Amino acid sequence: MADYRFLWLILAALIIITAVVIFFAGRALSSHNEETKRLLSEIDRMKALKDKYKDLTVQKAENADNRELLDGINAVLQARIEKAENAEAEFSEFNDAQKYMYCLYYFIEDVRQGLSFFFKNNGSELTDILLPALKAVNAEKIYPLTETQFSMFDENNEEVSLDYGLRDETDRKFSEIYSQNELLDGIKEYIKNNIDEF
Repeated sequence: MADYRFLWLILAALIIITAVVIFFAGRALSSHNEETKRLLSEIDRMKALKDKYKDLTVQKAENADNRELLDGINAVLQARIEKAENAEAEFSEFNDAQKYMYCLYYFIEDVRQGLSFFFKNNGSELTDILLPALKAVNAEKIYPLTETQFSMFDENNEEVSLDYGLRDETDRKFSEIYSQNELLDGIKEYIKNNIDEF
């Protein structure tokens, strides 16, 4: 009889363990399904933006939400890169205005984590055109701090090295004065004034 009690205890433990495993597997599957839905939704959004902004007009730019306009231009440019056999060669075919918008899209995404994150997270294809891009959209307020960071991260400038204290201070000052809306306003104005480039 004692042997059966022991077996019942083992069976009860196995049932509990199985229930716990099924519970956590269900949660993991649900989480995976939510992430898949989010990714599919983002793909659909980018496709819709690409279709909407592939034939850009001044009126379409004027009526667009600032952020959506930049997202739409980036969707068009990203589609070109993804279709190309050689992404770097395709990017090099972009005109200056297209390169500026592509760069500024990723700049806006990255500076959420700090100005230095943009320079750590991207190669020279983007970092080298950031300063001209900011000048083009009249981002005078953030330009000096961005120029400081660019100098520290510039691999071709042997006279300046990364000063961690200055980097952190520049990140702090940047976060205090940076306005995404102001930058997007300047971007929209630039796009309208250079509509033929898109």
